[in-house]
Amino acid sequence: KIFMTLAAIVMVVSANAQDKWYGSKEGGFAITFNANPLLNYAGNMFNGTQNNSLADFEGLSNGLFNGTTVTGKYFLKDNLAINAGFGFNNVYDKTNNYDGNDKKVGFERDSRTRFMVKGGLEYRMFPGKRLQPLFGADIVFGHDNDFKYQEADGSGDTYAGAPKNKLGLMLSAGVEYFVIPQISVGANVNFGASKEWYRKSTEDHSRLKGTKTTIKTGDLGGNISLNFYF
Repeated sequence: KIFMTLAAIVMVVSANAQDKWYGSKEGGFAITFNANPLLNYAGNMFNGTQNNSLADFEGLSNGLFNGTTVTGKYFLKDNLAINAGFGFNNVYDKTNNYDGNDKKVGFERDSRTRFMVKGGLEYRMFPGKRLQPLFGADIVFGHDNDFKYQEADGSGDTYAGAPKNKLGLMLSAGVEYFVIPQISVGANVNFGASKEWYRKSTEDHSRLKGTKTTIKTGDLGGNISLNFYF
């Protein structure tokens, strides 16, 4: 009787495990976050330093396109999804200059704006399983611009640094492991090719224009993500 009872329990557990579906099905959606900042914060918290970084593992999204922060996915089929993502970073710094009599004589204002958008397709093997290999292809656009404005003695002096636009194709391959049916952690490697158009301003305000073509896998060519499925 004990043996039969244990066998019945094993059969019930096995049946429940087989019925459990990890991730989204056709018509579902997901939200993906870049997990590198979270892991950096956790590392700083545990070892008491402030300089932990996964920069060497950020691959294309750091070195080629400056990175997406949030990506949304909609599942056309259980194993096929369309996705769209974006990332944004803006830094603004203003410094006032004073003379020996504590009189304001001018200021400097610096700003840097970066943003990136992408969209594409993702195909995954073994949908519904706890471990799911996946492959993706995305069209990516990125913009990076520096702007500097100086004013002294009532005169204005504008200096724009190096506005750049990038357009490219990014291919990726990776895997996701589901901690619970609705949450997974993922890692992927990337390969990409991009065309960049840029301008540069020199100190005498002359303008330089150019183009740049890049084909690379990034530093180590990968990203770590945290994914939520609905």
